[in-house]
Amino acid sequence: MFTENDVKNIFQLFPPPKTSDFLPSLILSSSRHGFVTLQFVQAHFRSRVTKETQRIPLSALASELDVDQKLVLQLVRNHPKLALLSADGKSIIAIDERDAIQEKLTSLLSGAVVSKADLITQNDVDDTSLDFLLADRDREILSIDGFLCSKAYESKVMEAISSLVRQALKDVQPVDIFPHELPNSPPIWFVLRTLEGVLASEESASKISLQETANSISCTPKQLIESKRDATISHLHSGALAYLDLQSFAADFPDLFPTYQDVLSYLEYIPDVQVTEKFAISKAWLSTLEQDCIRILEQEGCFLDILEVIGSRLPASIRGTVASNTEVSITTTFSQSPSRPRITRVGNYILTQTRRTEAVNQLSTYTEADADAQWQQLKHEPTVPKDPKFTPARIANMTQKDEPFLRILLEEKAVEKSLDDHFCSCIAALEAQNEADLATYWTDRVLARYYTYAAGLACITDTKLHDQLAQLLTSYTQHDLVPDAMAKASAQGLALSRKTRKNMAKLTHILSTENEIEIENEKNTLTTTTLTTALNKFAQKQNMQCPPPASVLADTKRTMRDDMCRRLQKQKLPDGGPVCFLTLVVVLCADHFDGVVYATGKFAPRLMRLVKGRVGEAQYERLEGWKEMAKRGELGVEDREGMLGMAGVV
Repeated sequence: MFTENDVKNIFQLFPPPKTSDFLPSLILSSSRHGFVTLQFVQAHFRSRVTKETQRIPLSALASELDVDQKLVLQLVRNHPKLALLSADGKSIIAIDERDAIQEKLTSLLSGAVVSKADLITQNDVDDTSLDFLLADRDREILSIDGFLCSKAYESKVMEAISSLVRQALKDVQPVDIFPHELPNSPPIWFVLRTLEGVLASEESASKISLQETANSISCTPKQLIESKRDATISHLHSGALAYLDLQSFAADFPDLFPTYQDVLSYLEYIPDVQVTEKFAISKAWLSTLEQDCIRILEQEGCFLDILEVIGSRLPASIRGTVASNTEVSITTTFSQSPSRPRITRVGNYILTQTRRTEAVNQLSTYTEADADAQWQQLKHEPTVPKDPKFTPARIANMTQKDEPFLRILLEEKAVEKSLDDHFCSCIAALEAQNEADLATYWTDRVLARYYTYAAGLACITDTKLHDQLAQLLTSYTQHDLVPDAMAKASAQGLALSRKTRKNMAKLTHILSTENEIEIENEKNTLTTTTLTTALNKFAQKQNMQCPPPASVLADTKRTMRDDMCRRLQKQKLPDGGPVCFLTLVVVLCADHFDGVVYATGKFAPRLMRLVKGRVGEAQYERLEGWKEMAKRGELGVEDREGMLGMAGVV
């Protein structure tokens, strides 16, 4: 006897006979308790899928048939016209739903492009089952990289696109094809594919240029592209267009110039175009630029910076090169014409030599104005002298905003040196005039007076009196005459020149308090001789005539005598009696001797003796009387009238 297991083992040793479906005709049940025939399983499978209206779980049907799930799965695969498999492979789609899905696909694909993945998801059918459904209509369905549509739909879209292309070629105008304007809005890639097919079928591929964007495709007749290219080149040739960016030009016409080298090769045959770096420049435009610059230089007589003339009309990377080449061309043009001035450069600017000379003269005018301004400032602050100094920055600040090249010209060493020299010349001229004015003042206020007093002193024959009066004159000159004259000269702006200030400082040092003398004939360090020498040296250094001419001394003496007579008239009596008497004696000495004696009241009696014998006895007796009355303070108005009469004052 055989056991159950023995039977199973023997069954497995012999391969069961296969059917046309490659399935065994006798199948071991999944429970392992018996066998079922393939005929039974298939009959039951057909019954379920043809009658069931809902999806049948694959596992449930396998359990119901008491067979392995793989066998049920194989039955579904072998009978796609009866059933399909769900996307997850766990459910069986019965025939009614299968047919409904097929009808839905047929309708959907006839009017649109559909994603295969979307169909699988939307209908919950596996990929193999979907392929079988589509295989039934393989001749009518178009499969493109995971997308599906009917060939009829493709033809409809193709017809619409073909119409647009033909119109574009006819009108020689571009046309933009938008998916939403085509039947059922196909995706952009499908539009492009169909468009390429249309162009290939109508042999129009060489006539149309395609440009794809995110939501449209532009179709441009190449005839239009070529005309635009030719128009651009024409504008460049005529100078209406200054330049072309060759890389952008190639990008604008990719069908005509696939590479940058293609653009260069094309331009080799275009006349009047100059290639610089990656730009094509119009020679006509360059010629106009040059003529504009020449007009500015000649007719307007101006300076110019070629870079400023070019401005933003050329790319920054080539402006310098073009400006340099243009400058060379302009310079050559001017040099070849004898009637034209020479071109020169100042910084970034070019100008004619004539204009440069005018500019230097203009700077010279500014320099003169600055010299005068500094001189006037010195006059207004004479007590705090600050030597005028040439400073380029001050001149630069005087230039106008529209004269930038003047400031650049000012930076040239040769020009700066020339202006510095001119500034010094201007200051020197102002100093010379100032020194001449000082000479007039100094001669009148110091030299003429001092030498008039010195002449009066020389007439004193009494040695003791002479020495005393010499000390008195020296002290007066040292402490009053010269310091007062210096102070007034400075206050009046007559001591502004550097030479004058230097010489005055030296003279002041000689007359300083450390050289002060004692009137009482004690040891002194400054004598009339040394004083005269100091005054003479000062005058010589200041280009003054010393001693002054005799005519000047004569006029000074006359003026001093008139001044003394006026003081005599104005003295208040009786307190002013001694002064009146001294004044009369000095006037009488001046009338009978050279010069004017500088003396104080105590020397009046001794000076009076000098005129004894020079005036009548009666007049001398009157002098004696007035002397005594002056001592006692008894001089009256009648006495002064007598003095004035003796002095010759009517």
